[in-house]
Amino acid sequence: MKNRLQSRRPGNADPQSGFTLLEVLVAIVILTIGLLGTAGLTTGVIRGNHYSKNITSATAAAQTKLEAIKSGGYTNATSANFPSDTVTMGGTSFTRTIAITSSSPAANMKTASVTVTWSEANNTSRSVNLQTILAE
Repeated sequence: MKNRLQSRRPGNADPQSGFTLLEVLVAIVILTIGLLGTAGLTTGVIRGNHYSKNITSATAAAQTKLEAIKSGGYTNATSANFPSDTVTMGGTSFTRTIAITSSSPAANMKTASVTVTWSEANNTSRSVNLQTILAE
């Protein structure tokens, strides 16, 4: 009799106690909602990282072409000497288009503009444009 009374005191766990099926199902639903929200955030972060990588690659491709134009000097800076080309970086193809404008912004100056375009995975066209001014 003494053992039966001791087992019913507060603080002593009943061997049959535990979580009910309803409590477990509610906990699973709450956990699932949280995990789905995290999955949505993760895909957004991955998409943003890919876009940032492409912007960085396009800027590097444009900067490389601008450096080539500047190293050629003022007299060699013509569109004929620097035709458009395609560069592949990180699995993405970038098209560089060069435009060189004489007497811009003033006499004895040329404006060299390099535009790099590419397509994202969802067929969205993106571009980066860098310019520099060359003086005679």
